[in-house]
Amino acid sequence: MRSVCGINMGGDLGDTPALLAGSIFYDRQKIVSDPLTGQFDKNEAKRLINLQSKWSEITGIPCCIDVIASTPKAMKTYLDFIVENFEGPIMVDGTSSVVKIEGIRHMAANDLSNRVIYNSISQESTREEFETIGECGVKAVVVLLVESSDFSAEGKIRMMTKEDGLIAKLGAEGVTEFLVDPGIIDLPSMGVAMEVMSKAKEMGYLPGTAAHNAISTWSGLKAKIGDNFKKPAIAVINALTVAWGGEFVIYGPMVLADTVFPAVAMVEAALAQSAMERGKCPDLSHPLFKIA
Repeated sequence: MRSVCGINMGGDLGDTPALLAGSIFYDRQKIVSDPLTGQFDKNEAKRLINLQSKWSEITGIPCCIDVIASTPKAMKTYLDFIVENFEGPIMVDGTSSVVKIEGIRHMAANDLSNRVIYNSISQESTREEFETIGECGVKAVVVLLVESSDFSAEGKIRMMTKEDGLIAKLGAEGVTEFLVDPGIIDLPSMGVAMEVMSKAKEMGYLPGTAAHNAISTWSGLKAKIGDNFKKPAIAVINALTVAWGGEFVIYGPMVLADTVFPAVAMVEAALAQSAMERGKCPDLSHPLFKIA
């Protein structure tokens, strides 16, 4: 167990609840009026931030905000707003490396690198990304294991652990906390993710997923099952990540907080009770004592 941006993470199943990250300012989100300059509805953005924070408090599940921008200017505007209205970890995300680099430089210039989780580094990441992460003192990074030539669990694990792999390169830049994302592209890839997460956890890393991708790419969901199943599917897919030992979940649009947090809290409570049977004693802030 260790602290990542002020949040306790890691350990055995049931020790600490997973970190849930809701996304904001993503492509075509209605609250964004100009994605190039970063103009948005501040009242609605505050409502979403407060919604997630409310459910975090109710359930005992820690939260994070995944800030997505399409230009450097928009990124700085978004980050300034989030820093002013939220006290937890911030995932710096974006449509290009240039945008993300500007984001962590902006956070570093304001002495806020200790709140940054860089989202993400992959095989496609530039040398400048690695170097800037080191220069800015960012310690926590999402390691995205996506390789177009090999979608197997074995291939993803090899990408993570080889001598000149992503973790080795990040470690050379001073990164100490590796949030391993197996890369969810559809529903079947959740099965591959389970294998990768198990191995990553054994190795002492922090596994998790952006599980909502399994739903957003599931074209047959509406046609074969109907609209009414979408929210239950979102709840299940995110809770499943945690049941498999996930330490973090990027659950999608922040508006889904009232669906995802209760579902994950139920799983966390069960895992914590199991841990107690093994002699562990979860903190009183744990979901087990919040909702059970």
